[in-house]
Amino acid sequence: MFRFSSAIVPFVAAVLLAASPARSAAPVDSNTAMRERILRTTEFFNTILPGVLEEKNVTLHFMPKFSDLRRHEFIRYPLELRYGIGHRWELNGGATLFGPNPFKSGPDHRWGPGEIRLGARYDVGPFLNWFDEMTLGLETRIPVGKPPPELNDHYTHVKPFVSMSRQLASRPDFTVYANLSYDRSVELARRAAPPLHVVRRNIIEVAPGVLYKPGEFGYFTEYRFSHITEQLAWHLAHEVLIGSIWDVPIRRSAGWKLPGKWQIEMALKVGREEGRGNDLGVVTRVNWKTTLREVLSHASGKVFAPR
Repeated sequence: MFRFSSAIVPFVAAVLLAASPARSAAPVDSNTAMRERILRTTEFFNTILPGVLEEKNVTLHFMPKFSDLRRHEFIRYPLELRYGIGHRWELNGGATLFGPNPFKSGPDHRWGPGEIRLGARYDVGPFLNWFDEMTLGLETRIPVGKPPPELNDHYTHVKPFVSMSRQLASRPDFTVYANLSYDRSVELARRAAPPLHVVRRNIIEVAPGVLYKPGEFGYFTEYRFSHITEQLAWHLAHEVLIGSIWDVPIRRSAGWKLPGKWQIEMALKVGREEGRGNDLGVVTRVNWKTTLREVLSHASGKVFAPR
């Protein structure tokens, strides 16, 4: 996730507006339509929408954290692989490596492994005669090596979650969604003691929201409520996001000679954590994903692009 100063925000907005010409009248071939369906929008920022990857499909996701250039002595490079099993199951796994920030120095200005991620999702289907879709999931983050505390706090995190959504019948471009999760810190294996300033936390989080997505551009508003339990006490946190998503069509990115699927997210964030003050700013993220077939095609020298 990137944080931008107020001077950069108008520039980013201008770029997004300039890149949104009128819709192309060119027909979409079946190959492009299939890839758009497989690489559809399933999450943005920390929000997960219901649904799993189609059976026997494999996708690769890469989200480098270039915001670390301003904030940390290192840069994170998360990489994730997802695989659809059967009609309702999806498995995922990956790793987060980190490297030195060329603009900062210090003890964490180094290369190393940070954590590995393992997870699974199960598509339940309709729920309570109101939600169109519900997905149950489990994510695990396991520290490896000696990661900086900002990357992993030296604990293993086990996070079960539920994601639910409903598309409004009268307004099909509107989707009402909700996420519920419990992030628990556990000691999976004996490791060196964490830094003194690291506090072990267990977090219950509820995040309802509304997504309006009539086409490649979408807009959302979301409220995130967190109950944070620490070693000796607990406190609450609140956060509101109002933002937009640009789900770049594959035909357009292919015209720019950019492989895979690109998604650009930008939002105004207003947050408050009890005892830690307020947090106000603009946040943005670039999400790149592709299919394993495209990766192998490029590796073998073949061209795999929309016709």
